[in-house]
Amino acid sequence: MKFGKLILRNLFRNKLRTFLTLVLMAAIFFFVATLLSILANFETASNSGAGQNRLCVQSAISLANPLPLAHEQEIREIEGVVDVAKLQWFGAYYKEPNNFFANFAVDHDKMTSVWNDYAIPKDQLEAYMADRTGAIVGPELVKRWGWKIGDRVTLTSTIYPFNPTLTIRGVYKHSFDTSSFFFHFDYFHEATKEMTGSTVGTFWARVKNSQDMSRISGEIDAKFKNSQYPTETFTEKEFQQQFMAMIGNIKLLFTTVSICAILMVVLLAAITMSMAARERVTEIAVLKAIGFSRGTILTLMLIEFVTLGLFGGALGTFGAKAVHASVNMTEITQGFLVGFGVNTETVLTCLIAAIVVGFLAGGLPAVRSAQLSVVDGLRKVW
Repeated sequence: MKFGKLILRNLFRNKLRTFLTLVLMAAIFFFVATLLSILANFETASNSGAGQNRLCVQSAISLANPLPLAHEQEIREIEGVVDVAKLQWFGAYYKEPNNFFANFAVDHDKMTSVWNDYAIPKDQLEAYMADRTGAIVGPELVKRWGWKIGDRVTLTSTIYPFNPTLTIRGVYKHSFDTSSFFFHFDYFHEATKEMTGSTVGTFWARVKNSQDMSRISGEIDAKFKNSQYPTETFTEKEFQQQFMAMIGNIKLLFTTVSICAILMVVLLAAITMSMAARERVTEIAVLKAIGFSRGTILTLMLIEFVTLGLFGGALGTFGAKAVHASVNMTEITQGFLVGFGVNTETVLTCLIAAIVVGFLAGGLPAVRSAQLSVVDGLRKVW
């Protein structure tokens, strides 16, 4: 670049100020990249059920209200339903209350028919099916606790008076879920029957044709509408979105905070860039006197300010990417953020925002400097 050396000299003429500006911008963009990544993770979680021909049947009163086991047979009789499985949130931890993760009691014999997107090696699946106290777990849990197949694990429930000791029989693979723990519903039901009766939290129905999901969900709810236990049926994607909505409008909150953070960095960068422009009034006048046009000066200053913004944004964004790639956020958030990281879309968004910050913060100082007359510039004494 013809004027590259001049731009770099001006960019680092006050090294301390440039360093502090870069650190400040990097810190803010680290924060923004993290918030945007959390939003992206939420979006991925809410859409994780897309494409699965599964319906979730829960109580119409609330997710916390159980449904009678007798509902299963009636759901199974509806045309288009391939199979039905029971699923019960267990709400347990491992050793210490802080060691929390998603754990469920499920129909073990429905893993290949209803939960067929969970890939389990054949020998491990057979061992899990044959062991009444067997369990299958996600790879993140194996990594976190150092578990291996054959280990005995005791879960302490926060809901039920039942602390099962289970044997890990398999490790599943899934496109999104990496930290769930599944064990036999029959074992759970037998141990907690006096407390729960013949009930379960939810039923999951696999549908033969995705085009029939709306019809089938309507038929299920209509069948139990006037019963003592009415139901509300969702597609898996709708259920995930409903679950995420329980924590409130986090998307709006995080988006607002991110915008406020970017506005802050615009104002702070504008102050720095205005100071830099004022210090060079005489120099700019000299450049004009030797033939530099207004457009050239404006372009050079904008490139300088945009470069500063881009450097700061890149430091913060790629710093966030590196940090979150090395830190297990699934463990830190106890399974709330699964497979968390800064994706390419977030990186591009932050870098574009950094360029915009450079334009907005440096635009006015650059325009004023370009419009400065030679006489006024040379009259200024430093």
